[in-house]
Amino acid sequence: MNLGETILSTKLNPPRLPRSTLVRPRVDALVREALEYRVTLVQASAGYGKSTALANLTQARVPLFWYSASEEDADSPQFLAHLIAAFRLGLPGLSEVPLALLQDASTDNPRAAVGALVNALHEQLAAPVLLVIDDYHLAASPQVDALLDHFLAFLPPDLHAIVSSRCTPQWEHLVTWRAKGQVLEINRDRLAFTREEITALFRDKYMVDLFPRELDLLTEKTEGWPIALQLVWQEIRAKPKMDVAELLSREEPGTDGSRDRLFAYLARDVFERLPRDMQTFVLHTATLRELETGACAALCPAVDCDAMLARVRERDLFIVALGGEHYRYHHLFHDFLRERARQMDPAAARERHRRAAEFYRDAGNSDEAVYHWLHAGAFAEAVTLIEIIGENVLRAGRLDTLAGWLDAIPPDLIAAHPLVMFFL
Repeated sequence: MNLGETILSTKLNPPRLPRSTLVRPRVDALVREALEYRVTLVQASAGYGKSTALANLTQARVPLFWYSASEEDADSPQFLAHLIAAFRLGLPGLSEVPLALLQDASTDNPRAAVGALVNALHEQLAAPVLLVIDDYHLAASPQVDALLDHFLAFLPPDLHAIVSSRCTPQWEHLVTWRAKGQVLEINRDRLAFTREEITALFRDKYMVDLFPRELDLLTEKTEGWPIALQLVWQEIRAKPKMDVAELLSREEPGTDGSRDRLFAYLARDVFERLPRDMQTFVLHTATLRELETGACAALCPAVDCDAMLARVRERDLFIVALGGEHYRYHHLFHDFLRERARQMDPAAARERHRRAAEFYRDAGNSDEAVYHWLHAGAFAEAVTLIEIIGENVLRAGRLDTLAGWLDAIPPDLIAAHPLVMFFL
């Protein structure tokens, strides 16, 4: 096969930015720091604007080579053919030797072509340039990882690579490069919109002035997730009289509101792309308000939960570190998972709450135990525990917490517990 005929030229150009894109000097400055590093790794979940942030490099006055990877490029010769084509697009005088070696049927190891490409680039480059490989996770495979690792290990000094991915690349030299300070890592937290950027986005690009309480709610619920902000704006545009709180609340099936479309996006672009064992793990552990190994194991007893949590973190799967070994899911991703679990099997979802309640009761965490008893519909167990801990909760001044628990319990059950009646 002539690999040159398989090249898709549309993969070799940065995406055009819509007019509604907000100029974000903070992020632009961060990405341009790539010129100080061998490799910049831009890693974040779906919808965090990785491609948008990198496409802004077209304004940086630095030569830019671009390659948007896809699933078809998981074949290492195909991947390398596109990489060579990306450089030849910007360097018409680049040697034809790398592609010729790659296409040589007698060459079983494409590393020869990688070496030729490095040499050709070293001859051509006389000033700093940037290479962007976007959506690398789509093409990542053991063969492609090994190939790109080898290429990055021998980069000419004027070539700086930026790789965007949803997952941490499995490169042999990555640990060494990190130890030597040769890797710039831009994660989801650094790509997320700040409160000030959300204000500017809605005011300057969407022409919507948000009230302070709306801005606070939008910041809290979306956690600066760009795709969620965009969908909220689309809904405001379609329903200008609806307030932000309504847009972010649970909608009825079939309303096709911003939340429904966000959940459809998560299902299509995130959840359904996960391995089956990880789908099951995140669905089951979405029962929990906080993720830690013991609680996860109570819900997934046949799973190595330490290893699975590491895989979830590695994929940056909308997981937020709380300190120590405790985590939580992003608010909106958590809502999506719980809703999906409930729709798939309501009885199983309640049973997981029951198992979580038993775990927390045995661990001495009464608040979480009550929370899960209530969500399991196990009101008798909940009221029994409240009867035991209620006095301490009152002495701690947590009247609202106690009132919230009791509001969820049928009145006739409360009436059967005189001490709980006293708490009212």
